[in-house]
Amino acid sequence: MSNGAGMQTPPHPARGPDQVDVAICGGGPTGLALAGLLGRLGLSVALFERRASTTTLPKGQYLHASTGELFRQWGVWQRLEKSGWTIARSNGQGFYVNIAGGPVAEVRQSAGTDFDYIRKWERLSPAWPRKVPASDYEAALCRHAETWPGVSLDFSTRVVEVADHGDAVELRVRQVDTGAERTVACRYLVACDGAHSFIRSRLGQGEDQGPTFGNQVLVEFRADLEDTLGEDGFFHSFVLDPRYSGWFGSQHPQTGLWRYSFGHDEDELPEEDVVRERIRGALGMPGIALEIVQFYRFDYTTGLLRNWREGNVFFAGDAAHWHSPWGGFGMNSGIQDANNLAWKLALVLRGAATDGLLDTYQTERKTRALLTVKSATFNSLNFRSIVTSALLGEDQIFRGEPLSEVALTFLRQRSQPHGGSSVLHNGYQFGTAYQSRAVIADHWPQPVMVPDLAEYTETTLPGVRAPHVWLRDRDDRKLSLVDLWGPGFALVVQDRAPARIAAWRAAVEQTVAAFDVPLRLLHVGEHAPYVPDDDKFAKLYGADPGDAFLVRPDGFIARRISRTLSDDCAACLADSFERILGHPVHSLMTTGTLS
Repeated sequence: MSNGAGMQTPPHPARGPDQVDVAICGGGPTGLALAGLLGRLGLSVALFERRASTTTLPKGQYLHASTGELFRQWGVWQRLEKSGWTIARSNGQGFYVNIAGGPVAEVRQSAGTDFDYIRKWERLSPAWPRKVPASDYEAALCRHAETWPGVSLDFSTRVVEVADHGDAVELRVRQVDTGAERTVACRYLVACDGAHSFIRSRLGQGEDQGPTFGNQVLVEFRADLEDTLGEDGFFHSFVLDPRYSGWFGSQHPQTGLWRYSFGHDEDELPEEDVVRERIRGALGMPGIALEIVQFYRFDYTTGLLRNWREGNVFFAGDAAHWHSPWGGFGMNSGIQDANNLAWKLALVLRGAATDGLLDTYQTERKTRALLTVKSATFNSLNFRSIVTSALLGEDQIFRGEPLSEVALTFLRQRSQPHGGSSVLHNGYQFGTAYQSRAVIADHWPQPVMVPDLAEYTETTLPGVRAPHVWLRDRDDRKLSLVDLWGPGFALVVQDRAPARIAAWRAAVEQTVAAFDVPLRLLHVGEHAPYVPDDDKFAKLYGADPGDAFLVRPDGFIARRISRTLSDDCAACLADSFERILGHPVHSLMTTGTLS
């Protein structure tokens, strides 16, 4: 069956209410994103989450631009239009001995208004890094997943047993409130159940551990700080005084609550009076009235799962890689995991690809996760080393005296590059590159696997994120090329010759019929359905107008097809999909054309 855009909707065999294509353990952002993607691809999905709802905790607010691009494609970005913090209330990092003394060093993300900030990013992306409460983006992802009829979201439901039988995975799930249990069968299970993953504890076959960062207490409280913390406008405000070291988060845009986090290695939470006095000490405001609403404890450890696939079970998000929150990598990495895995699961379940395509998930994403874990660990340890070094010999701060000029200069010099690596990393956000059988490099150079952290160099080499350019459609509406990726493959062509465009169009139709893959033609150029809004498309995609770009459903370039390779368009596409999907199409003629 087709939905009219070259997208094939997979037929479902008859199945009972407790039989699904894919089960997901964990209803955080990774699990919810995966459920929505699989539902969009026509699969039946059951997600199980032990919590009663999406999160209400004040954590995980940094939304990378690369994640924003995916949210735009899914309609989630639009749901968050009025969510989050403005630049005036969330602009970088400030460093204080205590808050009352004012900042002694700072790193800003933008020197201007929200408009200036967005304009700075629009050359690289139609989205931009934002600070959005986790409660908002999880709720938006949940609403997106719920729109697909094949998706079932079971909150207050805990997975209590799992068994992989080779041809199916069997789960035992229990209702948290009633204790009622039932058995659910699925073809594949994806563990998205966090850093303390139950599924990983049962089926994981080893992990590489990094440093632990101890327990952290996170407090939500009310206080009149609009003229101090609010006026400074940092998203994170770090307190250097060792007696009160920790950080304050900017005021929540909906609840008006402030956040304060500090290390606490004891098993029991501190008494509320102790927490209150600690906040006052960190503020340097001993008499301030404040109301503690609630506080929690988190622990931050570091690790990387060795095998991201165990039979029919896959691991994603924090269940596969877990680390400190420095840099906001956690949620964003998990969303990218889901985006990489979903289309591969769909093609294999439909029989359009061999099982080997699923192995490229670990090949591609674990390489990226290794860089992520290293980056988050470096950010945390680097911050500690900067602060510890700056405070060495500065015992006068315990008497209420200021830091020395040597300490201030040292801190300011070191905090700038540190801040850049933890909040201004557009090289990290956009520089993902893959090497696997799902990428066909041919004679093209290999992309850089470890990009410069702060500077992103745009390229259209196979294996990289297909870069953003602004376009106009037939109705003169402005949109980004990245808005057009997914849920299937796309072939971007810019040839001006009508005969060549007709040949590509016929090749796409034959490929869809022969391989049963979702593929559509995107013709960009003068008098085409999509017209470049500036010269960036010509520089990146149009150096040779005869080139075509095969873009995967996740927005990464699978192959750059040069004119010399594309004399027979159908044969070239057939070769591409044979290599990506893992088996030849039986209707490929000996002449190299499809029938």
